[in-house]
Amino acid sequence: MSDLSTTAMQEATARHDFRFYSRKIFSAPNNRYYHEQRINAALLLKEKEPLQGAVADFFYGCWYDIPYDVEDIFIRIQNRLHPQIERAFRNCINKIDYIRHSSEFATRWSVLITPSLNVDTHRLRISSDDAKEIAKNITTELMSARDNEDWSTIQQIENEFFAHCLACNDRLAFSIVWFRLGKSDWQFDQRWQSCQEHLEQTQVASVATDA
Repeated sequence: MSDLSTTAMQEATARHDFRFYSRKIFSAPNNRYYHEQRINAALLLKEKEPLQGAVADFFYGCWYDIPYDVEDIFIRIQNRLHPQIERAFRNCINKIDYIRHSSEFATRWSVLITPSLNVDTHRLRISSDDAKEIAKNITTELMSARDNEDWSTIQQIENEFFAHCLACNDRLAFSIVWFRLGKSDWQFDQRWQSCQEHLEQTQVASVATDA
């Protein structure tokens, strides 16, 4: 039991550090130290999304360093991301490609780049296991923030979650979180309704295209 508690505490600390350096990076996008500390925190998390978002932000913010001095970082993240994502980052190192402000490699954790909303591409990057893990973590974080009456954190987490769901067309994670929060009398505002409607429209459009 103590091992589980220690692991949970370590993950909570890593999430705190990740958000701390996310704010730092937003204010100083080219600060390599902040990016590296954020990647270090992401490496301690189970999910792939925070690490992908952190690396993508780093490749965007410190683009001038990427072809020359990032091999040590790339070695550390290998086998932690989907193979196609790792290949894309390797292409940036090899000057074959680069990360744009609107990028298919952005995740809900990205602070410098935004999702391209390329649904077909993003659908390859989210599995049901990832969606369930995301839903579990989001629900836990939101409930904890509500218990602490931390309304600004709630809004930040919700906005990150909406960005993820729309970019990755993740209806599963959205449905799980909606169901779990609804059982706890969560106050769903217009942002939740808009996200739900957008996901439903995307599903209808996808069915029509397949037909």
